Amino acid sequence: MRTVSVDTSTAPDTSQFLGFRRLLRRAYPLLHRRLLPTVLGGYTLRFEWKGQDTTLSPVVLLAHYDVVPVEAATTGRWQHAPFSGDRADGRIWGRGTIDNKGNVIALLEAVETALQQNYRPARTVFLVLGHDEELGGWRGARLAAQQLQQRGLRPAFVLDEGGYITQKKIPGMAGTPVALIGTAEKGYLTLHLTARLPGGHSSMPEAETALGLVATAVASLQQQSFSASLTPAMQDFARYVGPHLPFTKRLAFANQWLMRPLILRAYSSTAAGAAAVRTTLAPTMFQAGIKDNVVPTTATATVNVRLLPGTSAADALAQVRAWLPDPRVSASIVGRVSEPTAAASPKSLGYRLVEAQLRHLVPGVLPTPFLFIAQSDGRHFQPLTPNVFRFSATNDPQELHGVDESVAETDFLLTYRFFAGFLRALPAKPAI
Repeated sequence: MRTVSVDTSTAPDTSQFLGFRRLLRRAYPLLHRRLLPTVLGGYTLRFEWKGQDTTLSPVVLLAHYDVVPVEAATTGRWQHAPFSGDRADGRIWGRGTIDNKGNVIALLEAVETALQQNYRPARTVFLVLGHDEELGGWRGARLAAQQLQQRGLRPAFVLDEGGYITQKKIPGMAGTPVALIGTAEKGYLTLHLTARLPGGHSSMPEAETALGLVATAVASLQQQSFSASLTPAMQDFARYVGPHLPFTKRLAFANQWLMRPLILRAYSSTAAGAAAVRTTLAPTMFQAGIKDNVVPTTATATVNVRLLPGTSAADALAQVRAWLPDPRVSASIVGRVSEPTAAASPKSLGYRLVEAQLRHLVPGVLPTPFLFIAQSDGRHFQPLTPNVFRFSATNDPQELHGVDESVAETDFLLTYRFFAGFLRALPAKPAI
């Protein structure tokens, strides 16, 4: 099903989104009969599974079924067609298998199976299946969070997609499965850098052009960097992972107060590491010109900024403006802003449940808090609870948003078993 999110100004392809919902109704009849389904924003599904004790704080489990587009130029490079859903070579192939239909289907399979066995959770569970997460979740998950808030409900915790199990990404931990449980999330901000100068005929160009000013500004910004910092989520990561590292790294992590500059320098040496300790900016689009022989009067560059916890959108905008080499280039915020979130406690109920399921399912796993550097629907629930966690029970996902997105069948089964065990483990006692 081509449930593709294009942009906020374009309506979804109703035949695909509504078709996917019809598919779910056929596949999971008990869930649709017994759980109270509500449609939000036209397409997002929210199910309410009443618990045995409705006085206890509920739990919210999130997943989304919209996907990013497939670039037309890349379709011939896929081993299996992007929306084939083929099963081959021990994998399930297609856009969304990782992000995030794999979680949707695994979660619903777990709930349907529990209903077939007449299982009822100790506390109420809300399932929210978003339709616009790839566009920010503003018309889906945000509405679900607002409705719970209007009802005066404060979830014990929220669990959404995010981190995963890796044996490759943590230097010094090769061969050890490390489960990255996102306890905080970076913010999101998009800027336009704009310059306006008289245009004209390209045969008689002026020494300076709007496009040249903006290009120079972008090149200059790419030479700058925000200051590095170990946020609370990354400090937790260091405490959990540090004792398992080789001696020199273990020594550094055990003495953060003394070795912090060295730690930050090591993180900043790679793109992935820098993303965990800095606010980052990335130029992503240029808009200028109407014809190859016309010098444009206006040029704009789009710059995407990911905000480290502790840095606000206003802070980042002020810093970018200070870095711009020419006052004729302006910087302004476009679209919606998501501020970074505070870190959830790894001692809270939600984290401990995720940790317990992982230890049960994955031999030798090391669960650890970490900073989720992307965006999730979970951030919309931050006003309701500080305990928002971001984790998908899969191993080193490959080709996320790329060519040949696919999931190993063993990983899909792991995700299903994780959700099945997680639902059964929800305690009746009040959340800590």
